[in-house]
Amino acid sequence: MPLSIPEISEFLLPAFGADYNAVDLPAEEKQVLDKVVADVQEQVAGDARPTTYVLGLAIDFAILAQRLSQVDSGARRFRPSLDEQQLFKKYELVTERGGRQANTLSLTYDGRTVGIRQTEEEVVSFFNKMNRTGYPSAYVYNTGQWSKYKVLLLDCFKLSESGRYRLCERLLAYGLEFFPENRFFGRKKPRVRLFELVVTKYERTDPHENAGLMFQAIAHGFFAADRPHLNIIAAKVRTGSARQKRIADIDCYSGLDLEVSVEVKDIFIAENNVERELGNFRNQVKELETQGIAFVRDMEHDVRTELENQGIICITQAEALGIIQAWDWVKQNAALQGLLHYVAHIEQNTKATNRLLAFIKLHDLDHDALAYQNSVI
Repeated sequence: MPLSIPEISEFLLPAFGADYNAVDLPAEEKQVLDKVVADVQEQVAGDARPTTYVLGLAIDFAILAQRLSQVDSGARRFRPSLDEQQLFKKYELVTERGGRQANTLSLTYDGRTVGIRQTEEEVVSFFNKMNRTGYPSAYVYNTGQWSKYKVLLLDCFKLSESGRYRLCERLLAYGLEFFPENRFFGRKKPRVRLFELVVTKYERTDPHENAGLMFQAIAHGFFAADRPHLNIIAAKVRTGSARQKRIADIDCYSGLDLEVSVEVKDIFIAENNVERELGNFRNQVKELETQGIAFVRDMEHDVRTELENQGIICITQAEALGIIQAWDWVKQNAALQGLLHYVAHIEQNTKATNRLLAFIKLHDLDHDALAYQNSVI
């Protein structure tokens, strides 16, 4: 992976400054730099148990040295002979905070104390920003392991300012290459919410279909999706419910128990037709003490109030649409399948089924239902 990545330069800017100019490294310093990179890569991706947070610790150590170099000009030069005793003699180790033992690395020089906790938080943020969520985000734990890697710390402090910059560049680039990018798995375009379109845009009248067929099919799909735990009994439109021992157009059972009865009317229910259209249904629901729902195109407010006072739940097309629009695609598709089932297998109207499939094809060429277009039903 190339090192000239804008995000890497942006990450290093606060520590190294905008006026930083890299210089060539002597061969001896290059060896130290290569050793640090190799040691980190072995820890992160070696055959032994991977320790991915070491990548961040090396960056933390290098930036710690760089920040201390702002008050210690000698730290900007390559220091090949620096050893651990000299390091901690020159930079005082902070061993406690607020009366408690410090578990992270902080060093003090000439009155200035610099730690690695903030840098590690920034390393975590960098990899998250770059969608490398495999980098360990437990920055408190990561920095608490610093004392296991004193050799790594010493090597980072040996490097010059240019050596540390190149080290950070290489380690950040390596991390971007090592940790796979966490891409969002999604579709290039959203799936079409077909059931919603059927309710709002589908022409429900056709010379080859009985009046009310499509609205009853919509109701069947709606309750099949809304009450998947119930078993639905329905029949063709204009089929008397009494003859088939049904209460309404759609009866929903739980085993032996009738839970919901739905009367479907693709008309405007008003004072002058409510008794004719819903009177018998209202009486049967009251007698059986079951839940009754009037699923209608629309309804007068006063009529609705009267029916609801009598125990009938009223759902208009507009209200049903509001519910449907809150459904996810999967639930809407379940409703569409219930609608198709009604038209094809309950109503058994081939022309109506193919007309509906043509509508689906117009809006969603990839829908599974199109495998049956123009088939004999």
